This record gives sequence, structure tokens and C-alpha cells, in this order.
Amino acid sequence: MQLAPSLASLLNRQLNNELQASYSYLAMSAWFETTAFPGFTQWMTLQSQEETAHAMKFYQYMNDRDCRVTLEAIEKPRTDFDSPLDVFRSSLAQEEKVTEQIHALYNAAEDARDHETKNFLNWFLGEQVEEEKTLRDMIERLELVGDDPIGLLKMDEEANARIATPAEG
Repeated sequence: MQLAPSLASLLNRQLNNELQASYSYLAMSAWFETTAFPGFTQWMTLQSQEETAHAMKFYQYMNDRDCRVTLEAIEKPRTDFDSPLDVFRSSLAQEEKVTEQIHALYNAAEDARDHETKNFLNWFLGEQVEEEKTLRDMIERLELVGDDPIGLLKMDEEANARIATPAEG
């Protein structure tokens, strides 16, 4: 069954949204490169790679459903931040926006009675719950640490322990 053109357009837009998110995380990683926090750099680099993997899931799904993928221009991401906490707050805001986008896409699939697309999107719904929780936890801990250099270095060390998992890409 071929996708409704309006749904195909929305899927294509989400593919591009995921690439934009990847680009934003890469900019966050680049900012961390200028700091004393290699663990946060690593964390954001992996996050960028994960978002690229999400985009590729949309890419493959669209191809599997015989849709043409159209890549759009990527907007310049924010590149200047005040602190690690500022970066993670920006990251959470971005993930909340992606969650809204996935919800709208799911609703459109439901309206189109496209059960295959709803099934495809279920994975992303669960992923967004995990993404937001992880970021809220990081923000809460960064708020507790404040400007304490030892606490920040400890959190950076923990962030550096993150490894890519098959679910991330």
C-alpha cells in the first residue's frame, strides 16, 4: 500500500527534522570541544550520530513505502552556550520539539488510517520518552552541581562512559 501524499510529505519533513537535530547536537559537541569537558563532547557526538540514525530510519521507511525522499537545507544551529547546563537545557527543548513533531506525525498517520506508519512511529514514541528522561536527569544533576568544578568533572566523566548501542544506530 502506497503512502498518502500528505503523509509522505510529513515523513519527509521529519527525516529532515532529524537531520537538523543531528546538526544541532554536532554544534553542541563542537562547543564542548572548546571546554574542559571531553565527556560531554563525546556524549553530544553520540547524540548527533543517534539522530542521524533516526533520520536514516525515516529514509529507509520512505524507500520501503515507495516514496521519494527530498533533502532540504539544514538551518544553522545555535553555536554559543553559557555553560554545560545551558547546553543540556537547549538539548531538552529540542527533544521536546521532536516529540511534538512525532506526535503530529502519528496523528496524521492515524487520520490516514495508515497502520503500518503508526507501527513504524511507535518506536520513535518510546525513544522520545527515553530521550527526554535522560536529559531531565542530566539537567537535574547539573542544577545540583551548580558551578562546582569537581562535580562538573565527575558528571563529565560519567558522560564519557556512554557508549553507542545498537538501538542508537
